[in-house]
Amino acid sequence: MPELPWFPEYEVFGIPKSLEPYPEKPVHEMLYEAASQFPTTGFIQGNRMVTYSEIRDQVDRFATALARLGLTKGDRVATVLPTSISFVVADYAVSRAGCVHIPASQLEPAAALEHKFVTGGPRAVICLDAFMDAAVTAARRAKVEHVIVARLSDYSDVTPPPRPALSEANMRWMAELIESTPPAPPSLSFDAGKDLETLLFTGGTTGLPKGCMLTHKGTYANALQNFAFMGGGGKLLTGAVSVLLGVPFFHSYGHVVMHTMTMMGMTQILIPDSRDTDLMVEMIRLHKPAIQIGVPTQFMKIAGDKMKNTGIIGMSGSAPLPPTAQKDFEKSSGGGIMEGYGLSEMGPVTHLNTTFLLRVMGGRAVAKFLTMLLKIPGNAWAINRLLRLLGTRRVGALLSKLMSFLVKLTGDKKGGSKNEKRGTIGIPYPDTEIRLLDVNTGIPLSPDEMLAGKRGELIMRGPQAMLGYWPNPGTGKDPEGFVHTSDVVMMDPLGYFSVVDRTKDMIIVSGYKVYSRELDDLLYEHPAVEIAATIGIPDPEREGSERVAVFVQLKPGATAAEEDIKKYIASKVAKYAVPKVVKIVDAIPQTEVHKINKKALRETASREFGKP
Repeated sequence: MPELPWFPEYEVFGIPKSLEPYPEKPVHEMLYEAASQFPTTGFIQGNRMVTYSEIRDQVDRFATALARLGLTKGDRVATVLPTSISFVVADYAVSRAGCVHIPASQLEPAAALEHKFVTGGPRAVICLDAFMDAAVTAARRAKVEHVIVARLSDYSDVTPPPRPALSEANMRWMAELIESTPPAPPSLSFDAGKDLETLLFTGGTTGLPKGCMLTHKGTYANALQNFAFMGGGGKLLTGAVSVLLGVPFFHSYGHVVMHTMTMMGMTQILIPDSRDTDLMVEMIRLHKPAIQIGVPTQFMKIAGDKMKNTGIIGMSGSAPLPPTAQKDFEKSSGGGIMEGYGLSEMGPVTHLNTTFLLRVMGGRAVAKFLTMLLKIPGNAWAINRLLRLLGTRRVGALLSKLMSFLVKLTGDKKGGSKNEKRGTIGIPYPDTEIRLLDVNTGIPLSPDEMLAGKRGELIMRGPQAMLGYWPNPGTGKDPEGFVHTSDVVMMDPLGYFSVVDRTKDMIIVSGYKVYSRELDDLLYEHPAVEIAATIGIPDPEREGSERVAVFVQLKPGATAAEEDIKKYIASKVAKYAVPKVVKIVDAIPQTEVHKINKKALRETASREFGKP
């Protein structure tokens, strides 16, 4: 294996250079192994805890019920469910029944939901009762045979209310199917590298959503990569801590994180409404999770006095994380955030920035020494067993105090330290192959050009990648099997990558390239700005050229004039990059997974400033 720039960092953290060979197992085996190895951990929804062994029993019952409805291997099953125990049971039961899961969001427009159903062709839809009208309408138009209805109250700590009669003959209550069906799922064989586990549609921010065909082996591989990237610390914490999951499970990021945490036997605290940051704070204070998985807007909103001294470690994905959000979160919580990167086509996670941990451990020399200690036979096992005896809440409380102390000890007045690489997405996962293409020519950059920090479009391939876009394997990849991300990145000498912009978001001003991500990061440093987005709009005076337009959402109670924002940017960038249009808005539009929706902003700009 060729020596790669990030391999020395692997050695510091105890990350293997390769995880080959990857297991030839179906995804539901993660749950079965967790049920056997971790009898006291599982999922928390509201105030109710359901263990992995209890989940397994319900999965077997529900998989049996799906088979009795006539669903067979390879059939698709769609869900319109929030992050919940119902989603977990449905996901693993669909896998156990040999079917393919199509997760969908309740926040999607009816046309988008119908597109997924018509394109994916599910034979059954599982939806929450609160989302039933939209799901049933889309199911009818797509000629779906079965509609199965779930309720959040089915997994409550109080007796749920009676279930009302459902209006159509093809509709059934999920809980009744589970209660009335003995666990006797069909005997099936799986080809993990070819059989689909999930048909996961992209966000559709630049066009109609496409179905990424993710196999059992690919999903298993990405969960293993996530686990391995935690290094020795992951082995210590397996089955010993709880994790708060605020990211939607219907999203590729939330989906694979759920599988990863199941593989690790963590207790998973579920937040059904990803916008409910008050509930997140409440659950953090009640259950003392060691880790919070979320998206940037959640961490930006949750930072404040309510999080004081929680000392939690955040893992952020799905969208770019402004460095100012990391600083504010550290100041309020006494913890820190690690930024990750990925895309649905890659399963999705490909990079993670763990330098926050490097910082609190005291630098590379200390981290490497601790990694060596954990490699001594019996050390990691003994510490892990002790932590598991203490219980997740006690361990979380101890880690909270330790983290708050170390964050104060290792930080400087500006936040962070020389060991922490804020603003980067980190280093690639094991077995994830990276290339950068020159933005103008499409020719691969040489290793020397990459190490020198030349910018290029990131393309990748690896064991976690999709087979292709539904229904044609190989589509969405180039002839060598690389997925083109459309993200412009640069790499430093240690192998840490930074996203500069998306190729579609780059703005060409009189031949000069303006990177919208760089302007966004500058805007986040303005004390009055809460959310910012930069786009290009046509320049009516220069054919083929664009003007820079900036949309800004102010912090609650903050004031700033549009001209003030313009002058602020003008003091920091070249003249050609100064925005011609600055618009302060009440709210920046976001997608259902809390990404800034630049497509919607371009439509707004088209109406107000001329057609793009």
